[in-house]
Amino acid sequence: MSISDWPELKQLFTERFASKTQADWLRIFDGTDACVTPVLSFDQVSSHPHNRERGSFMKNSSGEEFPRPAPVLSRTPAEPCLASDPAVGEHTVEVLQDYGYTSTEIDKMLASGVVECNAVKAKL
Repeated sequence: MSISDWPELKQLFTERFASKTQADWLRIFDGTDACVTPVLSFDQVSSHPHNRERGSFMKNSSGEEFPRPAPVLSRTPAEPCLASDPAVGEHTVEVLQDYGYTSTEIDKMLASGVVECNAVKAKL
């Protein structure tokens, strides 16, 4: 635990870990009781056996992969929404109508810039 030895130890560990490939180290530590995890790129992490087994990654409605929200609770599991997040102002008119505003009142708010409406157009 001598801090003065840390630079030398850092060099030693760097050289030792660089002497083998990641695959070599995975084979060496496989089945041992050691806290060893490879550092993976985002493209690699979802295909790691541990993450596949736990279902740690999901795909949204566009086919994009993303980490599953945590924690995953066994007694009260939740299913994350896979739909895209709404755009700012996407549901403005519907929400104002639900709160009882008339079309005339909504049009005035939109015209004066009090609220924003960005209705999503079909992507045909």
